[in-house]
Amino acid sequence: MTEPAEPSKRPGRPLRSSSFKYYIHDGVANCRLQLIGELSEADLGELNGCWRTAKTTLGKRPLILDLRALESVDEAGKQWLAGMAQEGASCLPENYLRDLVAGKHIAGAALPQAAPKPGLIGRIVGLFRGGDVAAAK
Repeated sequence: MTEPAEPSKRPGRPLRSSSFKYYIHDGVANCRLQLIGELSEADLGELNGCWRTAKTTLGKRPLILDLRALESVDEAGKQWLAGMAQEGASCLPENYLRDLVAGKHIAGAALPQAAPKPGLIGRIVGLFRGGDVAAAK
């Protein structure tokens, strides 16, 4: 019986670290492909295979590319996303792909972040300053 090769010694497949992840949320109304992290050309082979498999189960349901947690996209990733849009996929947020192609996308700025709710001390200080402070939930 042979032992499996150590990851660093496996032939044909270099070990690399990727900060890219994806999840498939397969629902009744749609199929959402959530992309997280840094999408690069090195990730497209596996992602494309995932898409080809998911495509066979879509039927008439729409595919939504959830790009809200995508931090960066290289040129090959942009082309892949554009190709997905041409195949009928919609993006969440809707303007992400348009802004990315136009060079307006800033990493991590796909959606505005909500301001943190003030804590007890912040609310008390706000009362003394005369500010209108929302109650914490």
